[in-house]
Amino acid sequence: MTSPVLRLGALPPLRVSPGTLVTVLLFAVLMYPSLARGGAGPLTVALLSVGIGLFMIVSVLVHEVAHALVARSFGATVDHIALTLWGGHTQYRTREMSALGSILVSLSGPAANLVLAGLSLAGVQLTESGSAAAVFLSVSSWLNLVLAVFNLLPGLPMDGGRALEALLGVVLRSPERGTRVTAWLGRGIAVAVVALPLWRIVRDGGAGTFSLLTLVWALLIGGMLWQGASRALEGAALTARIRTLDAASLAVPRRIVPPSAPLAALEGSSLEDVLVLDPAAAHGRVLGRALLIDPKAAAAVPAGGRAGTAVGAVARALGDLVALPATLRGDDLVEAMLADPAPAYLVLGPDGTARGVIMSAQVNTLLRGR
Repeated sequence: MTSPVLRLGALPPLRVSPGTLVTVLLFAVLMYPSLARGGAGPLTVALLSVGIGLFMIVSVLVHEVAHALVARSFGATVDHIALTLWGGHTQYRTREMSALGSILVSLSGPAANLVLAGLSLAGVQLTESGSAAAVFLSVSSWLNLVLAVFNLLPGLPMDGGRALEALLGVVLRSPERGTRVTAWLGRGIAVAVVALPLWRIVRDGGAGTFSLLTLVWALLIGGMLWQGASRALEGAALTARIRTLDAASLAVPRRIVPPSAPLAALEGSSLEDVLVLDPAAAHGRVLGRALLIDPKAAAAVPAGGRAGTAVGAVARALGDLVALPATLRGDDLVEAMLADPAPAYLVLGPDGTARGVIMSAQVNTLLRGR
């Protein structure tokens, strides 16, 4: 189901998942038993429970808006804010951000929740003790405090984990190592999130309705945290592989011939090392249309007819051949390939001479770690 997109002034687009309603209902169900013990009527308790659930969604939104505003202040482009079953996230892009910027962006969300907790607690002092408003503000203050503390836990994908990741990247002089450490801490936290309610059920000798709902919620949260930490580990491995890419090293020497070249001219050459290039389709960085010789079609040409058969007649289309400088490495090489997607790239030295050809499939295999 497509999430509706809302616009709130100058804020980034807000995508609200239908799962947000489930979050409100789960909070209401979890809060109802505790609030009912206060002696209020069922309707009042139900309204309070739903109101607190809605306020938690507002608290998550404030949390994400804080991330977005601080990220913008450090030059990032914020694509959108999403509210989901799991809470929310802020999607932003940046070419490069300092460790300090990353830390401040990460900590801004929990800081916003601490501010909300303080404002709610101050509001309690202005309301009648024991009133519905006092209960609402008191519980909201406590929940925002819990939300802030939980997000400050030092493991990915929590905000505290992202701040620690940036800090460790500087201390260890390896962003990937910082990611791995905090991702494994995140996995440990995910296990603890599920283990705690299980331990309480065992300790109490059984599970009631509230305990079971808490366990279900813990399983959902723990699963989300584990998946987030696992994606971070995969991302660290991918980043490490990207850093090893070097256009000059990846270039494989190939003999490049025009489609009109006679098949006989390739005698003694491995057909797999030959690239046919039709320059008629050249434009910009595209040098022309590349073709690969079909070994079966070439083998079917009799010896007497090879001198009069053009290689283009026994070749199959591959796609564009794009020029790449031999000096490109790591992220710059990947960005250049993504800017001009093609199945093959001709690597050119500073003097314009061909160093060899990089096949996209070859790079994709390396990035997949195969």
